[in-house]
Amino acid sequence: MDAVSRGREPEGLLGDIKALFSEGGTLRGAADLRQAVRVLLVKPGVQALLLYRLYRWLHVRGLRLLPEILARLNYFLTGAEIDPGAEIGPGCRIWHTAGVTIGRGVKIGRDVWILHNVTLGGRGASPFDPGEEGYPRVGDGAILYTGVTVLGNVEIGPGAVIGAHSLVLDDVPAGSLAYGVPAKVVKRPGRH
Repeated sequence: MDAVSRGREPEGLLGDIKALFSEGGTLRGAADLRQAVRVLLVKPGVQALLLYRLYRWLHVRGLRLLPEILARLNYFLTGAEIDPGAEIGPGCRIWHTAGVTIGRGVKIGRDVWILHNVTLGGRGASPFDPGEEGYPRVGDGAILYTGVTVLGNVEIGPGAVIGAHSLVLDDVPAGSLAYGVPAKVVKRPGRH
């Protein structure tokens, strides 16, 4: 996440393009212009990240209104709500954009997989809870399955897997499997 936090978005864009042609990516084999154009035209996850890279680049350079407008356009076109202040590392894959929400202070590492209806955001204040400051940090290679919600100052370790429809309110160690409401770690690396 270090390169992302310094605002070097071209690495993010290049990482996204490499991920399209990697094992487990949307495209297979050598780059083919026709395939690449097809993916750009019909895959909302790819479109959402490319548009995010553009408005994030503008945001890092001090523009505020235009990135916010482009973020709204991104939501309208793809269904993914990604704040310009979020930091997303290269190679991120949003497989299905419907309902994906990534808040302002969220930090996502390299090669993270995000499925539909995933929410990453802060814990806002309410009459029942004063809330807490901070946003989720998602480590490299983590997988967030359908319907996962991660709220507050929470760290998802590198390579962690969060099961479908889980509510994550506490840290998840690297390489672990967690699921449930609230999510609990059910498997740690090296333990069966």
